[in-house]
Amino acid sequence: GDESEEEDLDGENPINIEAFDVPLREWIAQEKTRREIQRRFRAFLRHFTEDENPAERRRRGKGIYEQKIRAMCAANNASLQVSYMHLTSAEPSLGLWLNEAPKDMLDVLNEAATRHTLMLFPSYNAIKQEIHVRITDLPILDSLRDLRREHLDGLVKVHGVVTRRSTVYP
Repeated sequence: GDESEEEDLDGENPINIEAFDVPLREWIAQEKTRREIQRRFRAFLRHFTEDENPAERRRRGKGIYEQKIRAMCAANNASLQVSYMHLTSAEPSLGLWLNEAPKDMLDVLNEAATRHTLMLFPSYNAIKQEIHVRITDLPILDSLRDLRREHLDGLVKVHGVVTRRSTVYP
C-alpha cells in the first residue's frame, strides 16, 4: 500500500503530457495522461508551500494542502479548496488545462484528491465517498452581464446575487 503510493507520487517514469496532437479533452481522457495529471496534482498537494525557496518546498509534511486535507477530514467535509494561482505557479499546464476543460480536469483532480486523502486516512471513505476539488482565486472576474456563448464549458469567476434564473440560450 503506502510504499507503492510513495513511489507513484515521485514518478519513476513521468511522461511529457505537454506534447499532444489530439484535442485537449481527448488527451485528458487517455489513461496515461490521467495518471500523470494525478501524479503531478498529488505531488502538488503534498509539497506546495508559499515558500519561495524550492528546497523548502519539497520537505514532506510542509505542504499547505496536506494541512487543508487534515482540517477537512477533521471536520468530516468532502470539499478541498485549491487556489488557481497556487496550482498555476507550481504546475502551469494543469492550470491552463483546468481553464480550458474544467469538467474533464475536475474529474481527474477529484479522483487524485480522493486517492491522496485515502492514503493519509485509509478509512475516510466510510465518511465521504469522494473528495471534491473547489477552485478558488481565479484571477479574472467576469461581469454576469458579459457572459456569452464563448464562456460555455469554461471556468469563469463572477460576483453577484442571484434573484431569478432562466434557461440559457446559446
